[in-house]
Amino acid sequence: MQFEFCREVPVGGAMLAVDVYRPDGPGPFPTILVRTPYHRTGSLGAARPFVERGYAFVIEDCRGKYDSGGEFRPLRDEAEDGRATLDWVAEQRWCNGRIGMWGRSYLGIVQVPAASGGHEALRCMAPSVAPGSFFRDWVRYDGCFALGNAGRWALTHASSRTQPPLQHFTWDELCGLASPEEIAARVGFPTPALVEWAEHDAYDSYWEEIDQTRMHAQIAVPGLHAGGWFDHLTRGQFEAYGNIRDRGGSELARTGQRLLIGPWGHTNTGNRGGEHCRYGEWDFGPAADFPLLEHELDFMDLYLREMDNGFADRPPVELFLIGANRWVGLDDWPPPGGETQRWYLDSSGGANMRSGRLDRVIPERSAADSYAYDPGNPVPTRGGQIYWGLQYAGPASQFPVVNRSDVVYYRSCALERPLAAIGEVELELTITSDAEDTDFIARLCVEESSGTITCLNTGSLRCRYRNSWSEPEPLKPGELTAIKLRLGQIGCRFPAGSRIGLMITSSDFPRILPHPNSMAPTWREKKPVVARNAVLHGPATPSCLSLPVVDLD
Repeated sequence: MQFEFCREVPVGGAMLAVDVYRPDGPGPFPTILVRTPYHRTGSLGAARPFVERGYAFVIEDCRGKYDSGGEFRPLRDEAEDGRATLDWVAEQRWCNGRIGMWGRSYLGIVQVPAASGGHEALRCMAPSVAPGSFFRDWVRYDGCFALGNAGRWALTHASSRTQPPLQHFTWDELCGLASPEEIAARVGFPTPALVEWAEHDAYDSYWEEIDQTRMHAQIAVPGLHAGGWFDHLTRGQFEAYGNIRDRGGSELARTGQRLLIGPWGHTNTGNRGGEHCRYGEWDFGPAADFPLLEHELDFMDLYLREMDNGFADRPPVELFLIGANRWVGLDDWPPPGGETQRWYLDSSGGANMRSGRLDRVIPERSAADSYAYDPGNPVPTRGGQIYWGLQYAGPASQFPVVNRSDVVYYRSCALERPLAAIGEVELELTITSDAEDTDFIARLCVEESSGTITCLNTGSLRCRYRNSWSEPEPLKPGELTAIKLRLGQIGCRFPAGSRIGLMITSSDFPRILPHPNSMAPTWREKKPVVARNAVLHGPATPSCLSLPVVDLD
């Protein structure tokens, strides 16, 4: 293996640092490009599998990070810098003019912007665990400010050129502070990205310019989109696959998208061994230990070396079916031939473990399940697709929270036969609130025959965005209002004897910054109020869970 340390790439008035790993011999070689804000040094382990396969491997510090010049502006310079770096790589004597991009998390985020320029040398990309719309999927979750993710990432990776000191405070401590200014005072350094993200409190030109869903129509290359059912960014993989398949910039792109989702979270998607088989409180068995990197290498071989190791014959969508603990190949997403089952919420009022029901028919009587949401006493985050740095990620028992007075719970009868849910889950609610704005949070659960209630999916909505991300509008206190929550994608087999469970509340801390129940911008309300929120159901005010069901028998 040959190695060149800290070459400099001229990009937009700055010099960006790259390391180059190459196979022995003169080349030229097909090349893999990786761009990272997490420091390119120490990447021999990541480079080796590619170099041993016959690829040159180039890894670059993003603008303003570590040894690269310029200023780091998270998400904002990745299109220009990625395209310029592709230019530089394609001109090197050791590159044969065929480039693929690869990487996870932010290393996946940089790929779509670079690819949207249509560079002739870029032949494929493999972004994994990467979001698409940062207003909906990263800094906010459908409008709810993503405190656990945005705060921790901004401080750790967007506050200085290198990683700042982090040992003198705890994340729990910071999550309880009242503003970015208080956070900066406590940690001892400014938090410019966090301030900027909070200030842009609606979908404006700031978010529009970096929204990757708007770039998908310009993507002209095949893509392999990998993620985990329990990653907080998984929706990005499904949207990228579907959008480029439907309106990509070339026939090759439209027919060349692949999707692979395993029973993983953000940080173990690319692992191997026992850690790849367990997440949260569940063990998914040996089939979960999927050789993802080898799969990605086979994908690169097909498009960069014109070598097919059987990859072309694999189904375009491969999913791990939780509960059955096996892989399922599909011709497309959503699965062709599935049906949407509507499960209607019902209760005699005050839904809880004893009275809240999910039924297949609209209830004959109307009722309301109300609760007081106090921003000073939020429901703790527990389970589902949550930021990897938080506790109780993935499948997690809901017993510590399900009986709280500010949580309502609905469950189906025990299932007579297994039910395979594969697709996107949505929740339509009729609600009222005495506040001008509030949040609604839902957790889709499986209630096992033993009585254990485990969270599978989470969904959120800040009510001001119910009709538009860009034009927030207040609630009218006490007025019936229809809202829709997206609970994400699912691939789960509910066993016979289990129940479908649904929790609804208005807080999820520290995943989401507690809403003060006003229209004030993020962190700017000094006098939060308690909101009286209600979920209504009945013939005139239906609320229902839409569950995608596929017959796999």
